[in-house]
Amino acid sequence: MKKNCLFFLLLVLASLQSFAQNFDTHKVEQGETVSSIAKKFNVSIQKIYKYNPDAKKGNIIGTVLVIPVVEASDSRNLEKASVLNFKEYKVKRRETLYSIAKENGISVGDLKKYNAYLYEEELGKGDVIKIPIFTKNDTININNSVQNSSFEHLKHIVLPKEGKMAIARKYGMTMKQLEVLNPEVTDLQPGQVLRVINPKNKDSKAAQEASNLDSGFISYKVKPKENYFRLTQRFNTTKDSLVKYNPILAEGGLKAGMTIKIPQPQAMFSDTLSSGRSSKRLKLESLITNKRRKNIAVMLPFSLEQFKNDSADKEELMKNDKILRLSLDFYSGVVSAIDSVEKMGIPVSAKVFDTEKSNSKLDEILRGLESSKFDAVIGPVLSKNVERTSRFFSKNETPVFSPLIDAELKGEDNLFQSRPSKLMLEKALITYIDSLKEAKKILVLTDNKHEYLKNKLAYTFPNATIIHQAKKEYMQSSDLRRVLSKEKENWVILESDELELVSNATSYLYAMAANYKIRLFTSDKSSPYENEISNDYLSKLNFTYASIAKECEDFEGNSFVKSYVKDYGVLPNKFATRGFDLTYDLLLRLSVADNLYESLELEGVTEHVENKFNYHNKMIGGYYNDAVYLIEYLEDLKLKVIN
Repeated sequence: MKKNCLFFLLLVLASLQSFAQNFDTHKVEQGETVSSIAKKFNVSIQKIYKYNPDAKKGNIIGTVLVIPVVEASDSRNLEKASVLNFKEYKVKRRETLYSIAKENGISVGDLKKYNAYLYEEELGKGDVIKIPIFTKNDTININNSVQNSSFEHLKHIVLPKEGKMAIARKYGMTMKQLEVLNPEVTDLQPGQVLRVINPKNKDSKAAQEASNLDSGFISYKVKPKENYFRLTQRFNTTKDSLVKYNPILAEGGLKAGMTIKIPQPQAMFSDTLSSGRSSKRLKLESLITNKRRKNIAVMLPFSLEQFKNDSADKEELMKNDKILRLSLDFYSGVVSAIDSVEKMGIPVSAKVFDTEKSNSKLDEILRGLESSKFDAVIGPVLSKNVERTSRFFSKNETPVFSPLIDAELKGEDNLFQSRPSKLMLEKALITYIDSLKEAKKILVLTDNKHEYLKNKLAYTFPNATIIHQAKKEYMQSSDLRRVLSKEKENWVILESDELELVSNATSYLYAMAANYKIRLFTSDKSSPYENEISNDYLSKLNFTYASIAKECEDFEGNSFVKSYVKDYGVLPNKFATRGFDLTYDLLLRLSVADNLYESLELEGVTEHVENKFNYHNKMIGGYYNDAVYLIEYLEDLKLKVIN
């Protein structure tokens, strides 16, 4: 066993030595600048920024920079390569640079390098190109050695352009497990060392620690000079929550080096109710500093191929294809937003792609964009497609915006979920109720589908009354009357999309409102409220709900609406308005900083026609928008935003 340990140690040292020939690290001292460090290590400033993008933000004193000591010609294995020979190849029909490069085990960049005309022209059928044949020097790859070992505790060195997802898959881990084992790592940089699970030893201590995800907590080692404020901002929690789960903090305070438990986003839902985000309103139009041309891509499922057939009944196709109509409405808003921004003197180039609701079509589009550069991508619409697009563009850190999905997405760090999720709607409503619950009786009524939300509400409001039906088949008025209070105002939280339950509950509560003080709430204004429930009922009950859009204002005087009516002859629907708001907000954010990520350093909420945006970094997998409206029905049938 001792021999094996020594052999492995030598292997690691040899590999680290090989790695050190490519990269070094340097802790920035007082008085040093990126320029002086570049001179010291005989590298360009651009190279330092390439591997340390955060260095562009300003103060770098005390940070550790990764320094590229020598050029790494092949980042896949940090192996040196040289051209041994070339072979000629005649391009076949439908072949792309990507497919040819993949078939020959080289990169698209290699093909363009030795066929210079491809930088300017498209690849065509019948073209004869040169394909380089490389010979590689044998070097030890530490990560392959680690992967093949049988030891319990493993480390992985991050290579250039290597992402979290790729590392997790290499060791049979999930992204969450990798994050739990390395809570101090946010953005990957070459040279970082990560803790990983040995795929051959699933019962190891590291694997058990990672499996603690199910307990709702992560373990975190406090860094020097780290205080409560920095922890609460980073993990979206509160000081009270940290003390609650770590009683030692109440006794001795927060100290560097101590390991504490931090609730995961789901577990800390009720603890973040009072934490609050910045409610400052940002007027991006007054902050514009960057009027360079913006290049964006728009990917929507138009499925226009079906209209090429002359015999097709185009009106019937439009009538029956809801996704096409939604896409066209959304895109009309995108066009209006581009027009509005260009009137401010900001040129915009937009490439539009028809994904045709097809995975293979999306793959074809992405292959064609291998060397394209965009400031941002809007779309696609479907969950799996937008996640796939996020992974494709993650290598260039190009922001990818999901326009319409409210489910939780699993993308890379460049994925922006522009539509607030159901979790955000729930959080906004519960935060409001929690802030005003004094002297109110809280009652909870849900269907079976919303059992999870009933449990969450019961945990958040321990004194709440859960309303039970005496008969499983249907609700009776007595189910409600026996739990209502005549002394207190009754706040009833109804979470259901079942027509019968919503209809019965609202009609009974409306009848009882003559003798009881009742207010009705929901985090999801489902279809029964839109189509079946009388507005008189909702008005009498001061119905209050969470919404992603501001539905309660007469917006016909808005400049976008006026312009849209002039161009299309109709008022914009909610999809056209969302297309405008999302695109307008994105283009303005690109105009107040050098890139989108820098614009997010401006704290506050942006608001346009019907939608508002407040993006925050997830612990894992991109950004979310938590800007939600709370809307109340007033007695005169009018609606009012109350947050």
